Amino acid sequence: MNASWQQKNLTEYCKAKGIIVTAYSPLGAKGTFWDSNDVMDSELLKDVAQAHGKTVAQVSLRWLYEQDVTIAVKSYNKERMKENLEIFDFSLTNDDYQKINQIKQTRKGSNGPTTLVIVDLFDGEN
Repeated sequence: MNASWQQKNLTEYCKAKGIIVTAYSPLGAKGTFWDSNDVMDSELLKDVAQAHGKTVAQVSLRWLYEQDVTIAVKSYNKERMKENLEIFDFSLTNDDYQKINQIKQTRKGSNGPTTLVIVDLFDGEN
């Protein structure tokens, strides 16, 4: 789960059933099965980040935190790990949420050089 794969139907279902959702590697992970940099390259997230004086990563992690999702960020860089924790001194606004909701939803998986795009992972999800 991340801003470019929000999985709203899944998270609503899980919350209704008392299932905790974890966003694993939600900032992207080049070279992995989902091989995506959509979050970090998002112009909408860059706009929100600039308005708050934060990074795209911080805005993305704050968005997840405000969704009541646990977060498992993949980083070995000490400075980025510290930066990833600096999300508790601001909140997203309604305008921020409107921008984030405009982000094109992409569901990708990669199996080598061929990319698989999963169109309808859950019925009726946009």
